[in-house]
Amino acid sequence: MRIKKKIQIVITALGLTLSSITGAVTSDSEQPIRSEVSDFPIVTERIIQFSQLGYNGSISMLGSESNAYIGFGSRLDEVVSKGMLSFDFTPSPALRSLVSHLKVYLNNELMGVISIDDGDQGTKINADIPLDPRFFSNFNQLHIEFIGDIEGLCANPNHPSIWTEISQSSHIELQVQKTVLKSDLNLLPAPFFDERDFSQVNIPFVMGKNYDLSEVKAAGVLASYFGALSDWRGARFPISLDELPQENAIVFVTNANKPTFLQDFPDVDKPTLQMISHPENPYIKLLLIIGRDSKDLNDAVMGLALGNKILTGPIATINDVKQISPRLPYDAPNWVSTLRPIALSELVKNVQDLQVEGRTPPPISVNFRLAPDLFTWQSRGIPLDLRYRYSPPSEENSGSRMSLSINNQFIEAFKLKMEGEGGESKRIRVPLLDDGLLGFGDQVRIPAFKVGSNNEIEFEFGFASMTEGMCQSSQPSKQYAVIQADSTIDFSGFPHYIEMPNLRAFANSGFPFTRMADLSETVAILPQNASIEALQTFINVMGFIGSNSGYPGIRVELIDTWTEEQLKDKDILSIGVVPELQEAASDKNEVNLVLQAGERLIRLPVKNEQEANLNWILEAENMQVVSDVISVRSAGSFGAITGAESPFTKNRSLVSLLAANSADFSLIDEALLDSGKIAHMFGSVVTLRNNEVASFNVGDHYFVGELPIWQLIWYHFSNRPVLLAFISAFLVVIITIVLWRLLRTVARKRLETDEDDV
Repeated sequence: MRIKKKIQIVITALGLTLSSITGAVTSDSEQPIRSEVSDFPIVTERIIQFSQLGYNGSISMLGSESNAYIGFGSRLDEVVSKGMLSFDFTPSPALRSLVSHLKVYLNNELMGVISIDDGDQGTKINADIPLDPRFFSNFNQLHIEFIGDIEGLCANPNHPSIWTEISQSSHIELQVQKTVLKSDLNLLPAPFFDERDFSQVNIPFVMGKNYDLSEVKAAGVLASYFGALSDWRGARFPISLDELPQENAIVFVTNANKPTFLQDFPDVDKPTLQMISHPENPYIKLLLIIGRDSKDLNDAVMGLALGNKILTGPIATINDVKQISPRLPYDAPNWVSTLRPIALSELVKNVQDLQVEGRTPPPISVNFRLAPDLFTWQSRGIPLDLRYRYSPPSEENSGSRMSLSINNQFIEAFKLKMEGEGGESKRIRVPLLDDGLLGFGDQVRIPAFKVGSNNEIEFEFGFASMTEGMCQSSQPSKQYAVIQADSTIDFSGFPHYIEMPNLRAFANSGFPFTRMADLSETVAILPQNASIEALQTFINVMGFIGSNSGYPGIRVELIDTWTEEQLKDKDILSIGVVPELQEAASDKNEVNLVLQAGERLIRLPVKNEQEANLNWILEAENMQVVSDVISVRSAGSFGAITGAESPFTKNRSLVSLLAANSADFSLIDEALLDSGKIAHMFGSVVTLRNNEVASFNVGDHYFVGELPIWQLIWYHFSNRPVLLAFISAFLVVIITIVLWRLLRTVARKRLETDEDDV
């Protein structure tokens, strides 16, 4: 059975959080900090679709005793009072009624059994199973077990006709009661970000009307912190001025700039964090970021982002925040280290995720990200030192095997032997996307790892249950398989080098800004008197960058007036049209996209090659040269993302986020949260119109990173073999002449010495 387990990586032992209403019993250490629930608690209904939990298709259950696991969470500030599983499934037409059925468990407690009656086979069935609220916890796991049987005396439990499909339209219906939390910083990052909640993160930010740019920077850094926590969920940070929020929100307060509803709040003399209840709704919490001025706000945000694990009580002052050791390039927590081999146990949340059980167990999945500029051209592959254990088959040639696939592409299958373990001396070379371009020999190279993107390795164990010539099943009903935690994968030794501009790298990993996880080499620039929508985009993009790096961008610079010295040796993130920057960037007649109000100009390439600037592909042969220029005047929503080389420093990048009107910045905000749109972003220009994304690989390109000199020459000349041969012959001639002259000089000196001796 193959199941998309995007949510399963967050399974952890979190402990129960039910209140006395549910009747669940928890230890004191597991109880959240709550005050008494009011006499009339707020009750809301929530529907969680399977499609929201990472299932983009139906869940296949193949063979008898196959299992499906669906994970979802319960928020800290809510208690489930009623639950219902409503799921649609289609059983195989070959199933025998009454004997075939499905069992539904919630957190290992049986909730109900669904029998498959005559006439149900081959038809879509809707089943409702009540979920006992006493068994809900912080993290909840639905376990659906399928028992199938077909006609025949010697029915094989793994026969291909034994299957059922659960539709992604299935959902969980919950009635939840809000609880009043105490104002305690110990709860952070909850209730603003709750790891139990798998939905998109939405945290309103509130500021007073008299904000300055430094206060906006503090909001951006805090967004990057919560973005790092949100990970795959995505995060939005709607910003408002002087408005009292109606949900959990974060409020920025300085002595000189207080939102209207906090005008009477006392002044402070240090950076301060304080959690309070909403003045009108006790179920809502407000986190106040307070300071004498906006500099204090930035110190308070750094204290929260780096020191949240030592905060307790309703209020805390930040005495000092220092970065003793600067961050190093490519040390983003979300990226796999290229300094040493990495154990697979380091790539999962819980080492138990490397174990499965069942006659047809689900695949073991390992997810990770790679730096987008990892140079893997002509690599022999990635060494994977694999060790695994399993329930041994009864016979040597039973047909049981373990299949290895990467990003849904099959790599290799390994026969399961009687010893019950494998891989002691098996060192696999996992192929890369660049293999085979200039390779030699008959070995077939299979595209596998995606550099700069999410990657998934799957280990799927298939246990044969029947032995040839026998009628009786020869295996126990349950099988176990484990990928040993000390198995390693090794990305060390690869240099960093990539062709730019590369908006695929930006959209998938925030590169080049995330090269330094704290954004210490990034300058963000806004136009003077920027609109609230432009500020909103800056804050949302900071959250987007944090979600890709896994670290808050505490060292970013934000400016709206600049000098060349400020932008030298920096990667530049430009939001909105900054006329001075646009003028400095290049001749207006050579810019790939011009966007000013209703005026739009775009340059198109000879051939729009989607793959041309992937770093494992050879540089394009003039296909990105401008072929056509189109200029129009048009109304309507329109946004764009463009990439170019910095006008102030070679091999540094400028990424511009542009909108025809202030309201159109929302197109960029939405696109960077939509994985479907991100998948279509590449090249140097991306245009956004409503739900449509178009990308163009056009104009001048440049390279960032470093390669050994011999590899640099070979890479850039390898698609010009005649020129490379001419250069090689020329070098041979030069070396020959130099050696000939050197040897002639040595011979002359030797002859002169011999004559003197005579």
